[in-house]
Amino acid sequence: MLPETLRALIFDMDGLMVDSEPVWWRVEHALAKAHGIGWTDELALSCVGGGLPNVIRTMQRHGLALEEKEGVAWLVEAFIGRLEELELKPGCRELVEAGRHAGLRMAVASSSTLRLIEHVLGRFELRPLFDAVISGDHVTNAKPAPDIFLLAAERLGVSPREAVVLEDSLAGVRAANAAGMAVVAIPEFERAPFVSLASHVVTDLHEARALFGLSSAAVLGTRP
Repeated sequence: MLPETLRALIFDMDGLMVDSEPVWWRVEHALAKAHGIGWTDELALSCVGGGLPNVIRTMQRHGLALEEKEGVAWLVEAFIGRLEELELKPGCRELVEAGRHAGLRMAVASSSTLRLIEHVLGRFELRPLFDAVISGDHVTNAKPAPDIFLLAAERLGVSPREAVVLEDSLAGVRAANAAGMAVVAIPEFERAPFVSLASHVVTDLHEARALFGLSSAAVLGTRP
């Protein structure tokens, strides 16, 4: 169920706002190859939503010799170097602009580093539309712990029951549930695991916007 009084939308970023997973997978495979370790698509998929430190810890269990901090920095720099490969997910700009026009409080809450989030939002000129940006740098416990979403609600000045989280990963959906927030899931892969966990499961951010009753007529500055 959606909140009776909706005051805020909290967006994950990777895989939700931007089609980043293919880029991440290429970056992760490049790191693994450079250090002579095996890295499969299955291992990459198991890390989705868990943050970059989790990716490096998983690689370490498979033979990566880098320290966690050094590995995370390598991934971030390599990803930033590929920003031009990123595309916004369908309906992202329309939903963000319509939410802003409707007077909703808006945040990004992503497990990525703050530097990376700011680069991605800057790439698509979206940063001014958000009231808060919360990164994995700001919390001790990564998703599926609720910390990042609770901090986002605090920064937005709303209670958890007044916010809706938009997520594409199971770890993120579980984190939103643990925070006591309604969550709309837009899975990148199999839909079935999300059905029993999310408040709603939709196919894209256009459908999410319709679910919130945010009219396309309310969109400001929509680009062709």
